[in-house]
Amino acid sequence: MANLFIKGAVSSYIGVSRKNNEDNYFLNGKYAQYDDDNQNSSAFQPLVQSGIFGIFDGMGGQSKGEFASFCAAKTLQKYQEDMLNDPHHTIDRYVNDVNRQICHEMNRIQKQIGSTMAILRIQNGTADAYNLGDSCIYHLSGNTLTKLSYDHTVAEQLYRNGLLTRTEARKDIRRHQLTKHLGILSGEEHLKVHRNTAIRITNGDMFLLCTDGISDTLSENDIKIIMQQSDGKCRKAVEMMIQKAVEKGSSDNITAIVLKAVKRMNKNYFFSTLNIDKHPHTYSFILGTIVTAIFFIIVIIIILTLF
Repeated sequence: MANLFIKGAVSSYIGVSRKNNEDNYFLNGKYAQYDDDNQNSSAFQPLVQSGIFGIFDGMGGQSKGEFASFCAAKTLQKYQEDMLNDPHHTIDRYVNDVNRQICHEMNRIQKQIGSTMAILRIQNGTADAYNLGDSCIYHLSGNTLTKLSYDHTVAEQLYRNGLLTRTEARKDIRRHQLTKHLGILSGEEHLKVHRNTAIRITNGDMFLLCTDGISDTLSENDIKIIMQQSDGKCRKAVEMMIQKAVEKGSSDNITAIVLKAVKRMNKNYFFSTLNIDKHPHTYSFILGTIVTAIFFIIVIIIILTLF
């Protein structure tokens, strides 16, 4: 869609009871780099017409889960341009690359580690969503909130097979047991990414990418209300989301990206509204008026200076 731009904000919060932050993000080239003194991170996204955005929730405890999510975020920077130009093939190359790096680290330390992945590609007024694991992507358009991602969990499989209701699946302890994630050993399972592509974006639409620190605690109705009450301000929506999750008992790391689609006035918009193509003398009239006004201002300034 012409003149449609994306703005956004991200925040990653260590949580109320965690000693380290195993979440990470990718905000169109930016990702979190933590140190011992600061395990929180935030960033802003100025207006762009295209971009790659991602959320990653590491698993493995202590610094090992942090390694996996950091690896996923940092590696995405290498594939960013290709993801914009050829997402269908690039997403598989990216996933295999990250999976190989994480598996190499697992073999080195002899410990199971991994990371979820939720990536949103925006270009030419459309969005493509890709995910592994249970990090979520939501799309708010008008009054309708749609989940674009798929939860790769045991509880979700049981729900899909009719063995649990949706309410039961949300409370079942097996909602934390992932069936797919980055960090799958070779031959264990093919890493088939869930894809939800060619989603049309309209002016005012909003997106949320989040780890389960939010999606486990807040209902979809909670998420929709917060996004609607944020007045279209991405940073405000992120802060409200994290605060609400903490208030409702989330003790996990919490990371959220909120994006909004907006129309920016074209530099030729003013003249186009005057239908200059239909009235060619209008441009000359406007230009002449401006020149005359400038001339009289200069004359007045000279007179005031002399007297």
